[in-house]
Amino acid sequence: MISAEKVYKEILEMPITEREKLFAVIARRGFEKDLYSHNEVFDEIRQSPFTVKEAAEYLEVAEITLRRWIKAEKIRFKRVGRNILFDPDELKVSKKNKQALKS
Repeated sequence: MISAEKVYKEILEMPITEREKLFAVIARRGFEKDLYSHNEVFDEIRQSPFTVKEAAEYLEVAEITLRRWIKAEKIRFKRVGRNILFDPDELKVSKKNKQALKS
């Protein structure tokens, strides 16, 4: 059975010129399209909770903006101790409806 560790070891054993060719092929094929849909980029988003900083980055807003939305209860979140966390699925919905959050 092929495994990531086995492939990695084989890559390390390759001559440098072959490694360069391999990574060039990966780069070309991995970025063939100029534009990717939202789902292509974010459909496989992780399932662990987001922090305020991570959520702001994902929503493409400043942290202070996200904190205003939290205070105004415009976005769903959980408090765990002093930490504020966001469910990834709810962030997806919020990102799609970001215009509604701004009003």
